[in-house]
Amino acid sequence: MAEFPDEMAETVAEAADRCRKEDGTPDVANVLQSDDLNGDGRPDWIADYSKLVCKKGSNPACSENGCLLQLYYSSGDDWDKVFEDFVKSYKFSTSGKERLMHVTTYGLPCNRPKEETCNYTYRLEDDALSPVR
Repeated sequence: MAEFPDEMAETVAEAADRCRKEDGTPDVANVLQSDDLNGDGRPDWIADYSKLVCKKGSNPACSENGCLLQLYYSSGDDWDKVFEDFVKSYKFSTSGKERLMHVTTYGLPCNRPKEETCNYTYRLEDDALSPVR
């Protein structure tokens, strides 16, 4: 497995520490996933904090607005954080040669009531994510 970014490791460790401070027992085994998101042949990273389990406590990286999601692209010897937001859900798809990410957030970002949702689609380009709609 590829080595993940230091910044990502620190954020995972902070979330685990916050779980422990609430007398919980953190399990971060499923938070990090490596995949070639932008099709450049290098491993990129997904940090999906909805997968952090805080036994006997609440997930410190989630709220009623969703859970923290971060995407990091490999840029050779370094990492670029290309996405960070609280999301209710996400999925990846392809359309022809384009790689896409579909995100659902709570309502306020798109000027709806908080209880409603907003849907966004991003194109996973070589060095960034670009909104499609």
